[in-house]
Parts: sequence; structure tokens; C-alpha cells
Amino acid sequence: MTVSDAELTRAIASPATAPPPATAFADWPMGWCTLGTSSELSRGPVSRERFGRRVVGYRTSGGQAVAMDARCWHMGADLGSGDVVGDCVRCPFHGWQFDATGRCARVRSGDTPPPGARQRTFATAERGGRVFVFPGDAPNHPLPFFDGVAPHELFAAPPFEFRLRCPWWLVGTNGFDVQHFLGAHDRRLVAPPAVSSPHPAARRVVATFEVVGRAWRDRLTRRVSGPFVAMDVTVWAGSLVFVQARFTRAPGGPHRTTSYGLVEIVPGTSSDDGEPTSVVRITIFVRKRPGVRGLIDPLDVRVRRQFIRAFLEPDARLLDGARYRPERLIAADRLMTDYLAWLAPVSHGNLASEEPT
Repeated sequence: MTVSDAELTRAIASPATAPPPATAFADWPMGWCTLGTSSELSRGPVSRERFGRRVVGYRTSGGQAVAMDARCWHMGADLGSGDVVGDCVRCPFHGWQFDATGRCARVRSGDTPPPGARQRTFATAERGGRVFVFPGDAPNHPLPFFDGVAPHELFAAPPFEFRLRCPWWLVGTNGFDVQHFLGAHDRRLVAPPAVSSPHPAARRVVATFEVVGRAWRDRLTRRVSGPFVAMDVTVWAGSLVFVQARFTRAPGGPHRTTSYGLVEIVPGTSSDDGEPTSVVRITIFVRKRPGVRGLIDPLDVRVRRQFIRAFLEPDARLLDGARYRPERLIAADRLMTDYLAWLAPVSHGNLASEEPT
């Protein structure tokens, strides 16, 4: 049995939540983001634009991943163009060395470093071959991962990206916009979605859909994986989205196959016409098969990567140029409205004080 539009509206429309204004969101979410791969930092300093500033990452002699402001306190040179000396990153301009705490430990000229010579540092964490950085020295939530799965259990495909002309905070609404799945993806909702908050910095929605499309990918999906899919989407602080798609022969039945997707949402610079932009980077994973070696896992994950990229391309086209006008949201937009009302304070690092559900 499927859910009609009227039944869906009744299920999610009450009580009403006031949608926040566009000005309520931070320029950059207070959440984890990728700084670089683990191997990149092992080869030397890496600097990238993060949090509206240049951030450099490097490894100490003991292997610790360190992140700090990349613009040297002295004259603003990019420390990412320097090198690593022991536990310090050395500026390429005048050779000033900054340790893992951000303190200037040495000046090439031999002068005593000024007392205020210090770089701002940021919290880091490593997982799955990547170094993540948080826009503060103490994170307000741990680095998340897929629920019930350890990183070593998954095999990853190369990531792919979409560049969109829309604000970063609008991208995550896609997972809570259950109405669009039928029109954009030929997925018909079969039961009201369940929304929860596993952590004050996280918002989760689980919804089951029937695969009703007639395209060859949909026919193959029904035959190989099953005609029903439970979409499990968890957004952490607006910057990381963990998606698990579990395919079954019947709603609530045993899972035949599961695909895992990590979505990174990165605020971009303004476009030529002054509109905000976003970079959406997606990595697809599959569970490793115990005792199986060779090309099976790499082939499996690359096939799924192609399917999922094709599945997401309509979303990228529809979100490109999307505009947010709170006064135009209706009762059927309730899940999106609630999501945005939750995200607005969380994007600034203001987490709810109550215990997560």
C-alpha cells in the first residue's frame, strides 16, 4: 500500500513550524569537513579554503594531524607552500616555524619570536583515509560515521562532485523533501517517514519507497536488489550527510543489498551574478566481502557509483538555481521546514540542551 499526497500531508503537517529566514544560517556550518587525504598530509603541508579562510594541515614527526591558519602571522605567506621540520610547519617566506599548538617556536634569523606570534589551530580527526577538520579548537560533536558500521568494513569508490548555484544550507533539505522522490526519481513513498535526532548536532529521516520507474536502471534495480528501498539519511551540522539505501523484496523485509553514501556539503564562493554556490562531494561505499579478494568489491562499488550518480543528477539540476522563500512553503513542506528550523541554530554551533532522542 502506498501513501497518498493527502495522507502524507496529514501525517507531517501538524503542528506547524515557522520557517527561518535565509539570514538565520551561518556562512559556513559548524561541522566537520575534509581537509585532505591521509596520504596527502603524510607527504607534506596541504592548504585549502575552509571556514572562509585558508587552513593548512600537516603531520608532526609522531604522525599527529595538525590544522591551523595557513596565513603566516608574520607577513601572511601560505604555510601550505612551506615544509615540515620535526613537529613544526615552516613558512616558505622567512622560515618561521609553528608547532602543533600554533606557537612560533623558531625564527630563521635567530631573533626571539614575538609573544603574539601564534597561528589559530583547529581540531582534527582521521577516518577512512581522510583527515577531517572542525572550525574550532574543540568540536561540539564527535566525527560521525555510518551507524552500525566500522570504517574498515567498507570499500570506497572515487568521489564525484556537483557544483550548484544555491546556498549550502539548502542542499540538505533534499533528503527531507520526500515529495520530490516520485517526480525526480520514480520512487513512491509507501509509509510516513520517521524523523529523529540521534544527537543534538544530527537530524535523521528514514522513509521507505517503491521503485516504480520504467527506465532500464529501475528495472535492473528491482530485479537485482528489490522493488523497495528504505532511505536512511542523517545530516550532521549541515556539513556531512550519511545515506544508507537498503533494498528489500517487501517493505520491512530483510535487506538484500545496502549502498552507503557520504555527502560533503561545502559552501562555495558567489557566482558571477552574486548568487551563493555550493560544492557537493559524494563518496559511495559497499561492505567488503569477508575472504573475497580481487576485483569483486572494486567492480561492485564502481557500478553502484555509476547508478547513484545517475540517480542524483536530477537533484543537481533541480537544486542548481534553487531559491528559498519561506513565505511560499506549504503544509506538505513540513519536513523541510522542521529541518531548516533545526539547522539554523546548529549551523552557528548552538546545540539543543535536551537529551537527543
